[in-house]
Amino acid sequence: MEIKINDQTYEVEVAESFLKRAWGLSLRKEGKMLFKFPRSTNAKIDMALLSKPLYLYFFDSEKELIHIEKARPWTWNPRTWSFYRPKEKYQYLLESFEDLDIEEGDRLLPS
Repeated sequence: MEIKINDQTYEVEVAESFLKRAWGLSLRKEGKMLFKFPRSTNAKIDMALLSKPLYLYFFDSEKELIHIEKARPWTWNPRTWSFYRPKEKYQYLLESFEDLDIEEGDRLLPS
C-alpha cells in the first residue's frame, strides 16, 4: 500500500490483523509497516526480536502525528527491555528502519 505524508509517498506493508500487529517487523532488517488499530489504544510497543533500531511514528484517530520515538532493540541484558508508547492514545503506528524526516503535526494521507 502507498501512503503519503507531506509531499513524500511511501510503500508500506499494512498490519491490520492481531497476528500481523503482534509480529510487526520482527526478524527483518528493512521495511516500513503501518499498523491500523480498530480503535484508539495505548498499547505498548516492544523491540523483542529486532536487530536494528526502529523509528516509531504514532498517529491519532485523525491521522495526525502525535509522537515520534527512536526505539532500540532488546539485548540479553534486561535493562534494555524498554516499551514505547505516547502519553496520548493512538490509532495508527508507522514503523520504519529509516528516519522519514517527518514531524509532529504532519498528517498521514492515503496516496
